[in-house]
Formats: sequence, C-alpha cells, structure tokens
Amino acid sequence: MDFAVLSVDRHRMKTDGKGITTLVALAGCPLKCPFCINKEWLAAEEKIKRRSVNELVEELAIDHCYFLYTGGGVTFGGGEPLLHSNQIAKFSEVCPPEWSINIETSLNVPPEQLQPVLTERFSYIIDCKAMQADIYMRYTGTEIGQMLHNLQQIVRKIPQERYVVKVPLIPEYSTGEDVEESIKCLRELGVPKDNIVTFKYRTF
Repeated sequence: MDFAVLSVDRHRMKTDGKGITTLVALAGCPLKCPFCINKEWLAAEEKIKRRSVNELVEELAIDHCYFLYTGGGVTFGGGEPLLHSNQIAKFSEVCPPEWSINIETSLNVPPEQLQPVLTERFSYIIDCKAMQADIYMRYTGTEIGQMLHNLQQIVRKIPQERYVVKVPLIPEYSTGEDVEESIKCLRELGVPKDNIVTFKYRTF
C-alpha cells in the first residue's frame, strides 16, 4: 500500500487549510483539464517516488511542531488524491492525531474510492470545475455524474466547517453568469453560502 508521490511542498500558509501545511502531490488523475497546473508533472512517470504509509509519516514528521502549534497538518493534492484513499485512510491511523488532514480533490472518482475517507477526520477542498454538465464535459473530458454523487455525500456526512467548494471562472469555457448558476446549484444541494469560494483560473 504505497503512495505514488510527485512532490512534497513544506511550510505552506493559508493556501491548503489552517495553519502551516505540507502539500503532498499524488500521481494520477481521471480528468483532462486544459489549464491543469500540474500537467507536466502528471505526465512524468520518472518523477514518481514510491513511499509507504510509514515512510511518508516519518518524512513529514520533521514539521510536527509547526503542525502542532498552528493547527496545521498535511494536504493531499495531485493529481487526484482520492485515487489513493485507502493509503490516506491508513496514513490517518498512523500519523499523530493532532495533524489535520486535508484532501484537495475534484471528487470525480467512483464512490467506493471516497468511502475510506468519508469521516470527520478529514477536511475537503473541492474544485467542482462547473455544475453544468456540458461545461464540465467540455473542460474535463469527463461526465459530471460521479462528482455530483460524491459531493452530495460530502454535504450529508461531513460537518460544514470541514469542507469548501471552489467554483472557478474558466476562460474560454465558462462566464460569470455560469459561475453564478453553479453557485445556485450548489446552494440547492445544501452547500452553505460561506462554504463556496469563487476564483479565476490562470491560463498558460
């Protein structure tokens, strides 16, 4: 049960959760987003480093004091970290309980891959891309159904203070009106207004 790690980025503040966090980027993603910031990394098999759960805990423990005194911890990103949900669940059992564990995800995975981490131990930073099926398909190359199903599970089972949903304005793919429509759809699903964050994708 190894992690496929692309990179480890330490001492991050206010970008991946509370306090000081370490971002662990994991390999693999089901989406084909044109503006992916990690496109080159995800395509570079030679950059993948295998780490057992215990090895990763030991590697990140160098920042234990930072995590402890700031309420921070580890953020799993990618790629799509839910492809590694069993490893993340095991990581949560091995690492110190004081570490926060954040999952930065698109949620577009089979529901069974969400289940191991669908507990209050984890916090979620969700990039929904768009709530319109046509925009979602054009931008990601993937159907929206799994993301919607998993988002409903998050809303039902994860406390409000443990998740946010990011709604991007995607140049060439969505407009400000589309973003407003996505926000309306999220509110109808039960996502609180304060849990929705809007931003604009950078193009490269």
